Amino acid sequence: MSTATIGTRYQVVIPRREREQLGLRPHTKVVVEVADGAVIIRPLPDGGWRGIGRKLADGTDATDYVKKLRAEWESSR
Repeated sequence: MSTATIGTRYQVVIPRREREQLGLRPHTKVVVEVADGAVIIRPLPDGGWRGIGRKLADGTDATDYVKKLRAEWESSR
């Protein structure tokens, strides 16, 4: 267990050991809740890819994917 300080803007720096343990990176979304008088911060569960980008999760090159979409759109006119 480590300690942290709340700054004047109510920001808390999560100590390195705990960040690394949870795999937290800058801009990671977290859930903050209060339970039994304690603040609990945990990573937001990954819902996976959504929308148009979900197909890119398989390693497809983004440029090739966009070209393919444009060709499909042109052929549907």
